[in-house]
Amino acid sequence: MTVVAGSSHSRLHETDTLTDDALREILAYPEGLRQPRLRANFIASIDGAMTLDGSGRKLGTQTDRRVFKRLREVADVILVGAVTATAKPYEDVHLDQDAQAWRLAHGLSSVLPVAVVSSRGVIPPQLLHNAVAPPIVFVSATADAASRRALVESGARIKELAGGQIHAAALKDALAELGLHRVLVEGGPTLFSHLMSDDAIDELCITTSPMMVAGPARRIASSVEHVAIRMQRKEILLGDDGTVIVRWVHP
Repeated sequence: MTVVAGSSHSRLHETDTLTDDALREILAYPEGLRQPRLRANFIASIDGAMTLDGSGRKLGTQTDRRVFKRLREVADVILVGAVTATAKPYEDVHLDQDAQAWRLAHGLSSVLPVAVVSSRGVIPPQLLHNAVAPPIVFVSATADAASRRALVESGARIKELAGGQIHAAALKDALAELGLHRVLVEGGPTLFSHLMSDDAIDELCITTSPMMVAGPARRIASSVEHVAIRMQRKEILLGDDGTVIVRWVHP
């Protein structure tokens, strides 16, 4: 570990020299959390594109995939929007035995549930068929009754939030009621943009893929008006494949 010159808050790590446990310790959430801490995770090209040919995975590197797994392994829950939830990896979030052992030793559950934010209460059917870690669904009070009934019958855990649009404060309160304080926000950009506009993001882990990508790809966040939130740089992870991952925290 190297402290970056000019900043007493930044630590530089060569990921290829670190064990998985060492990475988990670096990425672990602060101890003694009394309220949900929302950590977002995204990848982008050097010039800011979040996808290549419509897919973020095409920007991925071996270093990014390894850190991505560790970020999941230190969280209580993965939080995603309804569109992002259609992606296959959310059907069964697998934790290997080493990850489960680390989690249990650090007071976390051996399973990692997925929580979906859907105002209308509509999520992919395949996500509902997880008997080990049933999904959590945050729906608005105005969600269609038939949709809510289908979710209840599926075995999903339902949390109804007041109003037609789900706001960050109500979402964080609901996460707190469930005892889920280590929250990993994996997108998509619509959910992240709403949370950022509400100043609800506590951390951002951003991977810079060693590629420049011209084209129509969007940014990881967008809003009608400018939203400026100053962040502090904490961890910097460097991969031999050219990947740079920075963990930024809200002061």
